Amino acid sequence: MKRLIFVLALVLFATEFSSAQTVVVRKRNLESAPGALNGGQINSPSINSVRGGLYYSRYNHAIKINPTALVAGDIPLSYEHKVTDYFTLEGSLGVTTFNFTEDLIRGYSIRPDGETLNKLSYSYGINAKFFPEADAFQDGYYIAFSFNHRDYNQDFYTQSATSGVDTVVNEGFNWNDIGFTLGYQNRPSERMIFDWYIGAAIRNKTRFTSEYETVFDPVSGLFSGAYVINESKNSTPALLGGVKISVLFR
Repeated sequence: MKRLIFVLALVLFATEFSSAQTVVVRKRNLESAPGALNGGQINSPSINSVRGGLYYSRYNHAIKINPTALVAGDIPLSYEHKVTDYFTLEGSLGVTTFNFTEDLIRGYSIRPDGETLNKLSYSYGINAKFFPEADAFQDGYYIAFSFNHRDYNQDFYTQSATSGVDTVVNEGFNWNDIGFTLGYQNRPSERMIFDWYIGAAIRNKTRFTSEYETVFDPVSGLFSGAYVINESKNSTPALLGGVKISVLFR
């Protein structure tokens, strides 16, 4: 009888020990599994989307505005695509109007013989950006190749002193900027980026201005005159710089 009780007690102890081992193994498996609870939190990519101050980015597209371009009379809207973590492409289309900086330098709107009226025109550009540290659409530096074209259009109004007839002459100028920029992108929130940049370019300008010319008519013995358009071209170095604001989307 004592031997039977001893055997039953031994079997019961072995069963309880085996169950305890199974619980410990299952607990260890749960703790080491992906997405397991750790301190009451779930370690998933959706929760840990902020790592080291950088936002986990699933955004590959951005719409951008450039408020600093207003001083050049340009209102562009840009689209940027993240090709890889090292490389992005950006294209822009815009509307141009009165160029404040060009007028300060050239004074083309101040005319003693008439006045000018600015008209809407267009602009376009492309930027190819390289990020050496593979942090496109994150906080980081980049080097960019830049090409921009701006076209400006205006009408020149003048009145003849003898006939009193108004004359309207269409004038304008355009430029092409080809150069490189250095920039820094700061991402203060998940879907916004501030892009500061500075650089240099070669600016090729083409200008169409009117000039009044008089011609002597030997038959009538009178002078006659008219406004003619003169085209001039030149190339100068130019300083590039500004800030762009981006909104990210998928």
